[in-house]
Amino acid sequence: MRTILITGATGFLGSHLVEALLKEGDTRIIAVLGRPEDKGHVLPAGNDISIIPCSELFSSRFGHIDTVIHTAFSRGENLGGLTDSVFLTERIIAQVNNGDIDSVINISSQAVYGAMDEGVRVSEDAELHPGTAYGFAKLCTEKMFGLGCYKAFTHVRMASLSKNARFLGIFVDKIIRGEEIKVTSPHRYASLMDVSDAVKGIIAIAFTPHSQRSRVYNLGPGNQYSILDLAYKANQIGQEFGCPKSFVTVEDDGCASAICMDCSKIADQIGWTCSTDMDDTLRKMFSERLNG
Repeated sequence: MRTILITGATGFLGSHLVEALLKEGDTRIIAVLGRPEDKGHVLPAGNDISIIPCSELFSSRFGHIDTVIHTAFSRGENLGGLTDSVFLTERIIAQVNNGDIDSVINISSQAVYGAMDEGVRVSEDAELHPGTAYGFAKLCTEKMFGLGCYKAFTHVRMASLSKNARFLGIFVDKIIRGEEIKVTSPHRYASLMDVSDAVKGIIAIAFTPHSQRSRVYNLGPGNQYSILDLAYKANQIGQEFGCPKSFVTVEDDGCASAICMDCSKIADQIGWTCSTDMDDTLRKMFSERLNG
């Protein structure tokens, strides 16, 4: 039986990882709560899961751990939260170095690449030019592992999760209510991934012997959509659910940016590819909102 420790286990990604690993079986899970106010009862119970607060992580001994999946990290641009996340990563690295732990999967972000031109896809060896505080903080954690971690580690540069793309949820809600959709940045392009695909990719890496893993993987759909295209696509899917077609207006604010990763490396080495397209993601969002 393998043992996997997950930091940020009650976060959106972490909780989905816990659920999927329990279904896989033959895995003991140590689920670390991301914040003191997190509630362990949101996680499933069972003989193969231990739930601990983050405050106990650095004073506990868990026996042999095959892989630590480090998902705990502040979202957004709040410098205080990002600083705390960087410091937490530093402590995780020390714990890994000093513990009976074989490897780490560090959840990074496509934000380390920064913005690029429309249609460009970046591979793992591209130059890193983060344009946000979040991207810079993620880049700092990657560098910290490179400089200070003595065990095997892999960075997973993830595309944004569709659930966390606030504008996509706004589009869906407005269509359900029959309201106008206003797109202010029609020349911005996004690369979005369903959480189910992200979980399958991370687990595929975790189940690969660490000696066979690459140091960095891009994890994403390998495509991009403009914000305007996503508004039209959401409109189309909404009509499948009986929603009236919303009127789309455009107020161009002049902002143009794009991001898209080449994810062929993980496909070639581990066999993972995205299986959920944007239409299916939008269908899931409409279904969740309309059916509670």
